Amino acid sequence: MRISVNKHITASQRIVAADEDNPFEGMQADKFGEEDLDAPFDSGEDDVSDQLDDISDDVEDLQDALSDVHEDDTNIEIDNNISGHYIAECERCHGIFISAVTESDQTVKKITGVCPLCDKETDQYLKWVVKDIE
Repeated sequence: MRISVNKHITASQRIVAADEDNPFEGMQADKFGEEDLDAPFDSGEDDVSDQLDDISDDVEDLQDALSDVHEDDTNIEIDNNISGHYIAECERCHGIFISAVTESDQTVKKITGVCPLCDKETDQYLKWVVKDIE
């Protein structure tokens, strides 16, 4: 290819873009063999095509899975039977749960039984009482 600029300067060499440069240019063919010079460029095209097909299939699978997901209705039951029950704390695991003990005129600080969270026999301290909001 020959390019002339301002009719005074001419380029007699081939001009290539950066991605067209051959890094093996100028190497001796007898050292590597002709097939060895082209091997890095030929071997990856099929692999890349296969990988792109696999990624495309994965994206389609994800889209199908997401389209099948349906959000549950947020229907929270306002009327429940926990009003007046104590909230207890397990002394062993420090988990907090609603106990079966209800508020009464007697003072109760703790009960002993199997913790529903850690399944161990423990003391459970009654901390708070669940009250309805008016």
